[in-house]
Amino acid sequence: MSYYLQKICYKILNEYFGDIVAKVGEALFLKGVNPLRVICASTKLPLVKVSEAVAVLIQHNLVTWEEWRPGIPCYTLLHDRVLLILRFPRYVYLVREQFGEEGEMVVDVLLKEGQATASHIIVTSCVKLLEASDNDDGGGGCNYEQQHITIRNHLLKLIENEFIQRCPSPQDPSKPVPILSIKQEDLYNLPQDLLDLKALQQEIQHRHTETTKPTFTHPDTNVFWRLNYDRFHIEFRDSEIRNSIVRRVDPLAGECLGAMLKLSYKVSDPWAAIMNVVTAADIRDQLKDLKYLDQYFKILEEQSGECVQRVGDAGGGQYRLNMANAFQSLTHTLIYNIVQERFGSKAARIFRLIHKKQMMEQDMIGEVSMIGKKEANLLSYRLLHDNFLRIHELRKTLTPSPANKIIYLFHVDINSVVRMVLEWCYKSMYNLIVQRETRGTDNRRLLEKRTRVDSIVENLKQSGGTEEQIQEVEEMMTPSERALVEQVLSTQDKLFDSETGLDETIFILQMYLYYQVQKT
Repeated sequence: MSYYLQKICYKILNEYFGDIVAKVGEALFLKGVNPLRVICASTKLPLVKVSEAVAVLIQHNLVTWEEWRPGIPCYTLLHDRVLLILRFPRYVYLVREQFGEEGEMVVDVLLKEGQATASHIIVTSCVKLLEASDNDDGGGGCNYEQQHITIRNHLLKLIENEFIQRCPSPQDPSKPVPILSIKQEDLYNLPQDLLDLKALQQEIQHRHTETTKPTFTHPDTNVFWRLNYDRFHIEFRDSEIRNSIVRRVDPLAGECLGAMLKLSYKVSDPWAAIMNVVTAADIRDQLKDLKYLDQYFKILEEQSGECVQRVGDAGGGQYRLNMANAFQSLTHTLIYNIVQERFGSKAARIFRLIHKKQMMEQDMIGEVSMIGKKEANLLSYRLLHDNFLRIHELRKTLTPSPANKIIYLFHVDINSVVRMVLEWCYKSMYNLIVQRETRGTDNRRLLEKRTRVDSIVENLKQSGGTEEQIQEVEEMMTPSERALVEQVLSTQDKLFDSETGLDETIFILQMYLYYQVQKT
């Protein structure tokens, strides 16, 4: 296991769930599959606290269990799921772009709660939207008759598009260690009889207008839903491939590739390394307004890094998508750019050359790359020292003798390079998180003061305070303090943007390794 992956998981769990959950998660990461007693011994925490922490992790789909001994469960941390917490803002943005503000609220509830019933999702989303409407227009936007129906429709759309899936339920609830299962036809199906719209409307109105906690019961008390992360990752994967085509060719080529992807999903498994064949006639039906389609097919065949492959002539031409080749091309380009930034353009030329030729003798490198022999040797050994290159010994004869000449061939083990770069990404992500936390901790007093001042000013504006009162409150912070706060917030935003960009790199490398495993 990666050392920095462990530290990232601890930081994420500590930031979102607190210190106790982070300690339990770290123990599960280090020890692997363990029952509660072993976790208690590792963390030196009481059994009650450990049980509560494990329950929180299960609620957020970060831990699974299986039977260790009769009647005793053991637990496993899904560290890949922990990393996905850093991807939550991208999930929210994607849903907002495709389904609007109501869809965003639905996904936001599930991201915060992990698992929830459909009734709870609808009620919580409606209350949040109504509160936001009150803040915007002073309460004139309340619509109890239609708001819950709108949220219900958006929830159904998200389920229909497989962004949300039903949680498996216990086969036999009486067993001490239940086994969860669900039928495939129930995974993306929300029966209408599980929702009592009148009760939902009453609860929304009560929670929005009353301060006491309502006691409503709904038919779907035992039916829970959660996010389907794989569906989001399919969207991210397709976006990466389309964007690469747009950069190489133009937006219309990206639109053409998008149509090919949609048609391929109807006849193939979305996670297959090689999709099934689609015909040019079907693509034309999808893109009736796109001119010069045949020319775009030819360009995609040549410029897509062997992602689009022509396999026949029936139906105006038969094409298939090779997703493994697409991410292989993206990853190779990414590694080349990393080598260029780290060692310079000449080292990148040597690396690309050796990777293309597969193996090269030392004397040939300088000649073929048109770089001086001394400089080529220096750069080659620098790449070798940093594990970008490897050496393969080749003897002319099998007889061991001092007179036999040994030929040293340089080659690239691209899979090991990708894993090394992925480890660097984990290390960089950890450093970014620590830096962001440090900036916030060092300036906590100023940030809290800024929050208090802004809150008082907002309350004065709503209660009809005079300009003099508002100005007096704003002067509680000096200009130098305001400048420092703005600088801290700007730095934190840049660090957050860097985390998002680094997560995109991690996603590409993970997809490459996933398809490499499928090949084998």
